[in-house]
Amino acid sequence: MMDHRRYEVILCAEEPIAHHSESFGNSAIFMRRKVRQPDGTFVSVPTLTADTMRHGMREAAAYALLDAAGLLDAPGLTEAALRLLFAGGMITGKGDASTVKLDDYRRMIDLIPSVSLFGGCAGNRCIPGRLQVGDAMLLCLEQMHLLPGWVGDYLAAQEAQADTQRAFVEEVQRVRMDPALQPSKRLLLTEGERGKAEARLIASEAASAKGDAVEAEAAKSTMMPRRFETVVQGSLFFWRVSAVCHSALELDTFHLALGAFLGNARVGGKKGTGHGLLRALTAQKIEIRRPLENCTAIDPGALAPEAGELFRDHVKARAADVRSFLEQVDA
Repeated sequence: MMDHRRYEVILCAEEPIAHHSESFGNSAIFMRRKVRQPDGTFVSVPTLTADTMRHGMREAAAYALLDAAGLLDAPGLTEAALRLLFAGGMITGKGDASTVKLDDYRRMIDLIPSVSLFGGCAGNRCIPGRLQVGDAMLLCLEQMHLLPGWVGDYLAAQEAQADTQRAFVEEVQRVRMDPALQPSKRLLLTEGERGKAEARLIASEAASAKGDAVEAEAAKSTMMPRRFETVVQGSLFFWRVSAVCHSALELDTFHLALGAFLGNARVGGKKGTGHGLLRALTAQKIEIRRPLENCTAIDPGALAPEAGELFRDHVKARAADVRSFLEQVDA
């Protein structure tokens, strides 16, 4: 069996996205990539990297495996097993009996089917996977010429118009307050600590009145303003993911990872403060079979209910072996 399966998905940001590349002082800059325009000019466009999308799928598959093997209710993973499941492992080169040797790779992918798709490390070798994940591309004017025709048809059917990438970026500011600035909270301090806090406030006021920058820096409060760029809530992204599957189990594992990820896709930072949630709106399924190709529309929500049954049965039948393998693996 060889099944080359590709899905193209339109995602909606149900929350603002904070996926940053670097910081300058207290300002965080959104991740961007350079895109050539039809007229030969170049523009930097906000993007969600393939790495973060792929990692979301890997985590979804890892949790599904642990659930099926009964390891979520009774956690007991080694650090090496944790690395293998959630990061693909690493090359150790130790060469001892517990190291994943190349000869044992087939057993490893039988016990942990996701490794065959995502890849992993075996002894002194890095084994490539068969999953290809693209960046999630912002649906903006600067990138419409790079997208499949069906994306434009979808936007037209929704009576939605693409805008320039600048319209999707917002700079926001947040402030971490210093509780010692509030008199009611200073009453909670011990007498000694309250005296030190009030002395610092008096010193800050005096330095400000004198215009002494050195003293003001030494006596400043812990209040911390910060700025960061987000892609605004409601923005749309185009995402492409494909895999070459050589068995029904691999195909089911692919569907499980994709469906579980899209069921609760969160990307970027600040997830704990209302950022990062994505929802699949529509998708195209593209089956590339030898020697024919065909393309049909699918409902992205239909992936999850149908996916995973073969995977779960496979792992449950080998649960004891999976636990034993993860206890000994060095990856």
